Amino acid sequence: MKKINFVIIILYGLFFYSCNESKNLQYLNGYWDISSVSIEGKEVKNYPFSGTIDYFILDENNGYRKKVKPKIDGSFDVTMHEIEFKIEMKKNDIYLVYGKGKNFVESIVKLDSTKMILKNMDGFFYEYKRFYPNNFLDE
Repeated sequence: MKKINFVIIILYGLFFYSCNESKNLQYLNGYWDISSVSIEGKEVKNYPFSGTIDYFILDENNGYRKKVKPKIDGSFDVTMHEIEFKIEMKKNDIYLVYGKGKNFVESIVKLDSTKMILKNMDGFFYEYKRFYPNNFLDE
């Protein structure tokens, strides 16, 4: 009986964990403002203000990322350049694989509704906070 309960608890835990992982990917969509870059626990660069915002769109396992510049009226200047990516899951890790031929990869270290941390192949951690457009002309 103890073995059956243990197996049920393990299966329930795995199911709950996998649901949370797939649920977290929905948070990738939207606008993200970089706040800092670090490596080996040391901050390399702090961004008190960034003139560009990263915009992510994910549809199932395919998406793209592009830079946008917020304007005072709450809209954006949008660049024509965008980079496509695919989601790859290996073990318990989620990766953004950019371009063709797997030429650039980032792993998702943390992703929730307000914060995202990506780690690139060189060991740099990029910390982002959710960006919400604001129309300063209406205030």
